[in-house]
Amino acid sequence: MKKWIGVLFYCGILLGSTNDATMVFLTIYPGARAVGMGGAFVSIGDDATTLYYNPGAIGFFEKNEVLLQHSNWLTGLWPDMYYEFLGFIKPILPYGNIGIQGIYLTTGETEATLEDGSTIARFRNFDFATGVSYGTKIGENMGLGISAKIVYSFLAPDWLVRKIYPETGGGGSALTYAFDFGMLYKFKFPRGLNFGVSLLHVGPSVKFTKRGGDADPLPYTLKTGFSYRPFYTKAHKLTAAFEITKVIVNLFQDWRDEGFDYVWEDTWKNVGIEYTYYDFISARVGYFEDRAGDRTGFTFGGGVSFKSFIFDIGVDSNIYSFETDNYRISLGYRF
Repeated sequence: MKKWIGVLFYCGILLGSTNDATMVFLTIYPGARAVGMGGAFVSIGDDATTLYYNPGAIGFFEKNEVLLQHSNWLTGLWPDMYYEFLGFIKPILPYGNIGIQGIYLTTGETEATLEDGSTIARFRNFDFATGVSYGTKIGENMGLGISAKIVYSFLAPDWLVRKIYPETGGGGSALTYAFDFGMLYKFKFPRGLNFGVSLLHVGPSVKFTKRGGDADPLPYTLKTGFSYRPFYTKAHKLTAAFEITKVIVNLFQDWRDEGFDYVWEDTWKNVGIEYTYYDFISARVGYFEDRAGDRTGFTFGGGVSFKSFIFDIGVDSNIYSFETDNYRISLGYRF
């Protein structure tokens, strides 16, 4: 009997995954700064990763910004896996602001072998999403935004899926589209208090096989939270943020069948603090809790700004129940 060995990380997508959602790479947090703050960024949104977290913050940008992020991601599971993010925001005042984002994740090279150990294929798994965003201010205190994106996932070549699983008629990849919606509100009083909310990855369900099986939904995600700056002077800036993140696929069914306690346990909690000295050097610490997914622990990071350049590093290795290195490195430029 032939056996397909290789796709450890992705096999759950063919068989069903958390919350019955697929393309779960969309739930990975980008950006070293946000990760250092435990992912609590929906109510902050003042660097280009807000294209992912909350497009409602785009309208507050007054300068162009480009940001690149690289991460050797979850190397404890797969040594060659890495995750990339690119974001660019451009003001087009007085008409609002626009942005472009891209996400790429790969495990590296994968081998498909027979039970006798012979290799029949080598290929590279990858996930990719790219989109455009628009955001504008409503008055002085509110920003609204929307993103439209194309999402593509490649698990295995079509011929290989047909060979190993002939009943499926082939497959191994999926293409769809999705939308994000966001709002950021900056309170006049108390000054420094922000509220953010976003609904992410809303789009049609997808299938990775040509025949049989049901289509699985995207990981529709609701993020909401507050941030507060108790002091914001030329020399010292302190920001604290708290938010909750919920993959809302099957939310009402889970509530009905399992109760509120189960739904709350399966809700991610994000807490973060950032201190910045003279807009030059920053230190960050955060806490992330996902009890249902067995991811709980502290995150940390820091950054340096010089003229128009911003360099950040964020680490969330400690939230995982297995040993791994998880560093995100971001480089931004404002002009």
